[in-house]
Amino acid sequence: MNSCHFVGKLAADPELREVNGTHVVNFCLAVEDYRKDKEGEKHRQVNFLDFEAWDSGATTIAKHFKKGDMLIIESEARQHKWTFNDQKRQKIVFRVKTFKSAGCKTE
Repeated sequence: MNSCHFVGKLAADPELREVNGTHVVNFCLAVEDYRKDKEGEKHRQVNFLDFEAWDSGATTIAKHFKKGDMLIIESEARQHKWTFNDQKRQKIVFRVKTFKSAGCKTE
């Protein structure tokens, strides 16, 4: 089962584009995590994760959300692979299945 759930803030405004007549939006979500060190102290860590949404979800996200808005997202992980300067590269991008506003805005 490939299902991932995240709550986080948009790190930048979503970028809408068109691919073969279909809308796609790419955005980065800042997701906070807390880890304990060897002494048991909690430390905040922020992970910046790449997302993409397609079709009507893409246009809705691009139209209604901006940097700092908090989203709740259900997604699936997709591995993107490519070659650059004869070196194989790869990264994980999360494809949005469902989303909603968490109702928190930062200004």
